[in-house]
Amino acid sequence: MNEAIVFNVSFNGLGVIRALGENDIPVRALDSSKRAVGRYSKYTMSFKVVTDPALDDKKFINELIEIGENSKEKPVLFPTNDVWAIAVSKYKQQIEKYFLTYNPDYSVIKKIIDKKTFYSIMEKENILIPQTYEIKNYKELEKMKDKFKYPLILKPNARMEVNRKSQDTKVYNLNRVVEIRKFEDFFEYKQLIENYDFLIQQKIEGLSNKMFTVGIYADKKSDVRAVFSGRKVRGYPVDFGDCFAGESYWVDELVEQSKKIVKKLGYTGIAEIEYKYNIIDGKYYLIEMNPRTWSWVGITPKVGVNLPLIAYKDTIGEEVPEYIEMNKSKKIIWTRSIDDRYNCQKNHKNVYDKDFLKSEKEWEESLKKYDLVVYADCDPEDMAPGIFWKRYTRVRRAKNFLRKIIRFLTRKKVKCASEI
Repeated sequence: MNEAIVFNVSFNGLGVIRALGENDIPVRALDSSKRAVGRYSKYTMSFKVVTDPALDDKKFINELIEIGENSKEKPVLFPTNDVWAIAVSKYKQQIEKYFLTYNPDYSVIKKIIDKKTFYSIMEKENILIPQTYEIKNYKELEKMKDKFKYPLILKPNARMEVNRKSQDTKVYNLNRVVEIRKFEDFFEYKQLIENYDFLIQQKIEGLSNKMFTVGIYADKKSDVRAVFSGRKVRGYPVDFGDCFAGESYWVDELVEQSKKIVKKLGYTGIAEIEYKYNIIDGKYYLIEMNPRTWSWVGITPKVGVNLPLIAYKDTIGEEVPEYIEMNKSKKIIWTRSIDDRYNCQKNHKNVYDKDFLKSEKEWEESLKKYDLVVYADCDPEDMAPGIFWKRYTRVRRAKNFLRKIIRFLTRKKVKCASEI
C-alpha cells in the first residue's frame, strides 16, 4: 500500500494525518521540529526530524529521496506549508522517481507565491483585490506619500523569502502583515523596506472573522473535483490572526470564482483561496491563495468532503467523484480548543464583536449551536496531541510571563540609573 508522507506536522499536518489515518492510510510524519504536535497522533506510523527547506531545500530533498529509496511503493507527498510545497514543486522532476505528488509544476506555484505576479493575473481577470502599491525603496515610498488612503497594510511580496534572510523578530512580525495608520508608521520599517521586497495594500476593514476560505482539490487537468467553503470565526491576533476557530459556511460566488482561478493558473492539488468581506462596501476581496493544505483542513472530513483522502486516492489512480461539494445542511465548527478558550478568557476584553467571546462559559455555550465540534487538539478519538499541546502551552506561557517580568525589571533598573 502507498504510504502518505505528511510534512510540517503542526495542526495543519495533524489534520491531514487524521483525515488519512482514520481511513486506514499508513502515515509517516516529517518535521524540522521535534516538538511538532502531529508526531503524537495515534495515526502517525513514524516520525522523523528533517532539515527545514527554508534553510537548505537541497538537503531536505536529499533526505526525502533517501526515504523514497527505501519504500516498497511510491509514497504520496502532503506538504502543509509554503516552503515545503515550494521545495516539492521546485524539485518535482527529481523526486517523481520515488514519490507520487499532486503538486503543480514550479512555474505554476511561482505565480502564486509571488504576490505581485498573482495580483497582476487576478486584476486582468477582473477579480476584486485590495488596492495595491508596489515600492522599491524608502525614497520611492516618500514620493507616493500623498497617494495613500489609510489604513494600509505592509506585507512581503514573497513571505518565505523574508524568513530565509533574517531571523529578526521585527522581520518575523512584518512577515505576518503590519497595519499602517499614518505615513510616519512606515519609518519604523525603513531599513527593512530598503532591503526586502514589500507591497503596500489597502486594508480591507473587518476583523479576522470576516475572512472566508474556499478549499479545493484539483486534478491533473486543473478541474476542481472537491470543494469546501468556510468562515474564520476567531483568529489571534483578532485582526489578521491565525485561525483558532473556523466554521463551515457556503458562499456560492466565492466557490465559483475559485474554480476559475484554479483553471486560469493551471493549478493541481489541494489549495486554500482566502477572501475578506469588507464591512464598508459589502464586497468580497481576494486576499491570497495558499498552494497547499491550510491550518484548519481537519474540518473537511466532517463536512463530507475529505480533501486529503480524495487527493490521495486520485494521486494513486483510484476512482474519485467527478465533482463533490461539502454537506451544507450541517453547521460544523473546528477549534484549537486550548488556545481558543484561553484567548476568549484573556484577550477579547476590548473586542466588541459577538464572535470574540469573553469567558470560558460563553465559549462553551457558543459550541452548542453547532451540529458538530471538531477539536483540532483534544480530539476524543486521538487524545495524545491534546495532552502534549496543553503541557507545551503551559510551559510557553510561563516562559513568556517570566520574560515580561525580566524586561520590566531591566527597564526599571535602567530608568533609575539614568536619574542618578
